[in-house]
Parts: sequence; C-alpha cells; structure tokens
Amino acid sequence: MRPRRGAVVRRPHDRGAVAVESALALLALLVVLLVGAWCLLALLGQLGVGEAARAAARVAARGEPDPAVVAEARRLVAGSAVDVRRDGDHVVVVVERPVSPPGPLGRWGAVRLHAEAVALIEETP
Repeated sequence: MRPRRGAVVRRPHDRGAVAVESALALLALLVVLLVGAWCLLALLGQLGVGEAARAAARVAARGEPDPAVVAEARRLVAGSAVDVRRDGDHVVVVVERPVSPPGPLGRWGAVRLHAEAVALIEETP
C-alpha cells in the first residue's frame, strides 16, 4: 500500500523530533528574554546613576561639604563610587557603579555604569 499523495510519512527515526526542536526553541527564547530583561535593568540603573550625579551636583553647588554630597549620591544609588572635584566656579560629580548580569550570564563580567554632572557653584549672600 502506497501512501496518498501529500500525506505525511512518519519514519521511526523522526519520532520525538518535534519535542526536541520545541525544547530547544523554548530554551533559546528564555535566554533571549533573560538577556533583554538584564539590558532593561542596566538601562534603568544607568538612569538612576545619572539622577544621583545630578542630585549630588546640586547639593555640592549649594556649598555643602563633600561627605554630604557623597551621602546624597549614595542615598539614590547604594554602593556607588562618588568623586567630587571643584574646577574653578564649577563642581563636577562623578558617580559609578558596577552591575553584574544575573545567573550564569555573570561570567561575562560586570558592566560599569558611569555618570558625570557639572553644576555652577552658587554664590552665598
């Protein structure tokens, strides 16, 4: 008996191939979703580091001491490295923070988020 024209012929060695292909596709999709989620979290972290640098520069521009400037930056981004320097009539605040990918992606190494803000030092009356 010959199969009908256009009919799918199943061979014994093809058995389970769809399940294996589906599992591999789901695994690839999961990896892409994890990498995408981590990239989104890194982007949000970069926005937070930028906001911390701007807020700390505003505090430094008012004439507050360096420990208060560092405390303001670390209030917004915990565990960050803060550098404050005065350059003439400007103050420059640099905030950095390393961020590692989650899970096994952490072997790739950490990404260093970096933001710099400059403010004009306010004159006191």
